[in-house]
Order: sequence, then C-alpha cells, then structure tokens
Amino acid sequence: MEKDNSIPRLDIIPTEVVISIFKFLSIVDKCQLCQVCKRFRLIIYNNLEFWKYLDLSPFGERLSNQNLFIIVKTRWKSNMEGHKLDLSGCRLITSYALEKLVELHSNFQEIHLNVEPRYDNWRNEMKHDYWIKELYYKKSPTFLKNDRLGLYQRWEITKPSYIWQCSNKSIQTILTGSFKTLKQLSLGNQILHRETATMISNCSQLIRLDLSGTNLDKASLQDILQSVIQLESLKLLELELSPMTLMMISRLTNLEQLHLSVLDKRNIAAKTIADTLKKLRKLKDFRMNQAMIGEADNIVIKGLSWIYCDGPIEDPTKILEENKIKNGVEQNRTPLQHLDLSPKLDIYPRSRERSMQLEHYITISNSSLWSLAVNHPFLISLRLVNAYAISAEGVDGLLSSLQCLEVFELRRWRGTELEPLQKLTPTFCPKLREIVLHGVEVANFDEWIKEGECQDENLMIKNKIGFQNLEILDLVDVLKFFKYHIDIIIKNCVTLRKVRLVRVGDVNFKGDECKLSHLDSIINDSGWMDV
Repeated sequence: MEKDNSIPRLDIIPTEVVISIFKFLSIVDKCQLCQVCKRFRLIIYNNLEFWKYLDLSPFGERLSNQNLFIIVKTRWKSNMEGHKLDLSGCRLITSYALEKLVELHSNFQEIHLNVEPRYDNWRNEMKHDYWIKELYYKKSPTFLKNDRLGLYQRWEITKPSYIWQCSNKSIQTILTGSFKTLKQLSLGNQILHRETATMISNCSQLIRLDLSGTNLDKASLQDILQSVIQLESLKLLELELSPMTLMMISRLTNLEQLHLSVLDKRNIAAKTIADTLKKLRKLKDFRMNQAMIGEADNIVIKGLSWIYCDGPIEDPTKILEENKIKNGVEQNRTPLQHLDLSPKLDIYPRSRERSMQLEHYITISNSSLWSLAVNHPFLISLRLVNAYAISAEGVDGLLSSLQCLEVFELRRWRGTELEPLQKLTPTFCPKLREIVLHGVEVANFDEWIKEGECQDENLMIKNKIGFQNLEILDLVDVLKFFKYHIDIIIKNCVTLRKVRLVRVGDVNFKGDECKLSHLDSIINDSGWMDV
C-alpha cells in the first residue's frame, strides 16, 4: 500500500506554525499535547506565553493548595510578566494560599476569584474547545432547577452548605501588588468590605470588572465607578443600583458590555436607564434582568436606537440608508450583538423557604422589535423572557432580519395568546446554536427537519437537515413538537449536547428514563438530558 505523501507529517511542520496553533488551545489541550511527542512537549514547556493565563476553574472541585503551587512553580518563571489567574469556583484553595502566592508573583493582569466557575466565559471564548464545552454543559447553572445564572433571585435554602469565600485580606493583598497592571477583575458573589472597594478603585487600568452578587453598598460602588473610567465590560447583576450609580455608569463611554439588575423599581425608572444607554455608544452586549419597571419600550427605542421606526420593515438595510440620506442621520453607535431582557421572577427573594414564586413580565411591544430589526440587524443572541404586548408578526419580522442570530430565547406565560411563529426556521436563522421556547409554538416544526441543498466551498451539492449548529434545545409547553421531530434532530445534529422537553407534543418520559429512539440518556433532576 502506497503512502499518501499529500498529508504533512507533524515533525516537518515549522515551529512557528505549531506555536501559532497552540496559542488557541486551553490548558487541558496543552497538557495532552505534551504527551504526544518530545517536540511538542519542549515547545509547550519552553514557551512562556502559553502559561501566562492559568484558567484552573475547570478543576475547581479538586484543585488543592498543593496542586496550585506545583503548577505555579513549574509553569511560571521568575522573569515572566503579565500573569493571569482564574481560580473561580476552586473551593479547596485557602485564603492563606492566595496570600502566599502573592509573595512569589505580583503584577497580575487578570484575577478571577468568583465563588462559582465562570461557565459563560468557557462558552463564549472557547467555542472550539469541546472538552471545556462538555464540562460547561454538565455543570453550568444554566441547567439547574433555577435556570440560568442571574435570571432568578438566589434563595438561601438552595445554596450549598459550604460556599467558597476569599478573605478580604487576601483579596486586598493580591490587589496591592497589581494596581498599575490589573486589567480584568471578577469577584462574583464574594463578601467584600469597604476597604476592599477602596483597593479596587485604585486599579485605574481595569477594562473588565465583575462585581455581580457581592454585598457592596451604593457608596462603595460609586467610589469604584468614579475611578475605573477605562472600563469596557461591567457586570453588576444582583446588585441594588441607584440613579446616581447609573449616572456614573453613563460616564464610562468605552463600555461594550453592561449587565445589570433592577431590583427595586421605586429607585430606578425606565427613562433613567434609557438616558444612561444613550451615552454608551460602543455598547455591544446589554443585559437587564430581574426588572419590574414596566415600560421596556422606552429602553429599547430611546436608549438603544438611533433611527426611529414605527412599523414593520421588509428591508432594514434599505430603510437605514434612506434615513441617512434624508435626515443626515449618522450611525453614531455600535450595533448590539447581545440583548437579554428578563423580569423579576421571585417575589420573596429573602425568605428562607420557597413558599411562593410569581412570574412578572416586561412590557415590550412590536415597536421595540421593529426598532431592533432596523438598528441592530447583527444580533448574535436575543433573550426575551415574559415579554408582554408583542405578537407573532413582530417576532417574525425581527427574525427575518437576523441572519447572524445564534441564540434565541422567547418565554411566555402559560395561557398567554401568541400565534405560532412562521420564521423560526433554518431558512431565516441558519446559525442558531441555542433555542429556548416556553409556551411559544412554531407554525411548522417539519421545517426544522426538512432536507435541503447547499453549496460548499468546492461547489459540491450535499444534503443538510435543519439547524446544523444546534447545541441546546429547551422546549416547554410546545404542543406541536412531536417525537419524530426530536428523533430526527438528535440523529442528524452532531453538535447537539443538551435537550429539555417538558409537556411537549407526544414525547413522554417514564420515571428517569427517556424513551426516545436515538437517545440513550438519563434525565437529571432539572429535566435536562445529555445527548
């Protein structure tokens, strides 16, 4: 048998090319490659750039102090600069170990000490790392009973008996040596003192900051926002904000990502949020959850738009150009890529028992959907939870203009009238990776499994079925979706990893075993199935 000389051998690939490829790999991939051959091991061990960023959060459940120091001593050199460390969710690491670590290394560029692992980071930034994705889909809070992180308020009774907390002394020690170098900091759900907030405010080079779920009061938060004027990303979920805090956020004109919660509508009105968003012209990612402020149209139409639209649009691009020519309107803000609007769902967030839960709604109409279609046609993810006053016509009009859409979530109250969607199909949304429909029907689910023709790069015709990139499917109260639909989807969608079907068509679950032809899996407590 003749050898195929067209396939390049690994040992003749130039080192520069190998290094360029290895830059995109996770720490897990690098460790595995060290076992492939001596050449790869030497390249990986001797390249300091590969080890600047130690993301150890995937090993959070078993990473000990000893493991941490072995990794740091063998991979971080004395002449290395720009250290990046992620210990989010590493509950076995003690505060003493963190203080000892700073004695060996300082001048960090990134520090992540969230109580929970940063699953969202794995999912968004490591799109091609299947090992990391597998861990994400198995452990992410997205698939716990309380739904995705930040959507529901935290109930004390659901918290684990042991929660990892860093001492404020250790956090302050780390920050002290990195005032001039630290660019990214996340301390999600840590209990922070006023002195720690003062330390954070001294980190003037910060561009990404996550303080979600911390106990910072308004004064401490305002002190921080007054100093970190270069921020590009700010996450303040589950924090009580004030109009003064929002005013200070509006001064952060470089913001590209803003996540916030509106816990008390008496303090913050929709107009206040809209006025803040008007000034954030570089914003690409906006999330507002736990909101019970009523009129969300004000936020979308006045806060996030630059062209007014009061009706359905067939060609958003054409309307955009006409408005520029007629009115001299300039596109003075960056189009959004991610939008998440969800209401306040728990009415007793501080109670110790789950005695009562009420789902509220956000008042958003078709006018907002038309505005999004014109002003933000490049949306990658769109999540609307309990959106009131929209129609299927408005949703279809928006979907027809979102060719880049990868994540679509639409939840409605049970019994709320909404006609079946016509355009949630592979034809209009071919790139969808995640579909979440609660109480929303699709006119013809057969379109999801319909065979079609497409052309690849070599102009070869081949068949394809439905959503080729689908990874997550979550359907609740969707009666027109049947067993044969999920059978074909699971058989043909090789990227599908997670499925939840609750009160869906003729699909029936008996006990813990799922009776589907192409799915051999166990349903966990939350109803999700691993594919």
